[in-house]
Amino acid sequence: MINSIRLELLKLRTTPALYVTVASAFALSLLSASVTIMLKPNPGDLPRGSAAQVQHVLGQPSAVVSMAMFILGVLVVAGEYRHRTMLTVFLAEPRRLRVIVAKLVTVAGIGAALAAATYVVTYAVADVLYARNGVSHLAVDATRLGWGTVLSGATYGLLGVAVGALTRNTVAAIVAGLVWLQVVEVGILENAFPALAKWLPAGAAQGLTSVDRSQFLPQAAAAAVLVAWAAGIVVIAGRVSIRRELR
Repeated sequence: MINSIRLELLKLRTTPALYVTVASAFALSLLSASVTIMLKPNPGDLPRGSAAQVQHVLGQPSAVVSMAMFILGVLVVAGEYRHRTMLTVFLAEPRRLRVIVAKLVTVAGIGAALAAATYVVTYAVADVLYARNGVSHLAVDATRLGWGTVLSGATYGLLGVAVGALTRNTVAAIVAGLVWLQVVEVGILENAFPALAKWLPAGAAQGLTSVDRSQFLPQAAAAAVLVAWAAGIVVIAGRVSIRRELR
């Protein structure tokens, strides 16, 4: 298993996908946080330095890294099917479950590390920018938000691997996953059926870094729900990958 994980890391280090993911996560998180802090709030906007605004700023790494890791997770599996290298992988390691588990562990570890690094850097930048705008104290539990960000990044990586293993089609998996998460869940269900939406993956992920307990689940419950979704889809993907014929 250790050798399989090392092989997955080697593959990622020799392809641009990992570097694009890391660069995008940092760039988008920092840009979004900086713009939110520096722009003067309009009437009706969240007050600068309020708990809700700080939560929104520090929640950006979670949102960005989660989507980035979902895409990377899909590429790690579906990309191999697309380039017909998965057959070689399974010939080298006939126990397919080990291959899938190695990919899951690798992507989850990268997701957790990237989420932690992005969150720490975003927090440091936000702290400096808020101080320059007269806000000396960030009115949120930074540690709690940090743990939520790390868990979200790791779990969305697992979801990406699982969806990639189920579809074996890079474009279909990424498009379907993002449409479901961002359009169906966030755009439609959160507005039309909020009581249902908070129990779905996107709603649970938002609960990990939200101070709004009226709309989202408490952090512990949100973590359990998100992990349960990931575990269920991973189990299905593992069973399908073991039994399905290669082509």
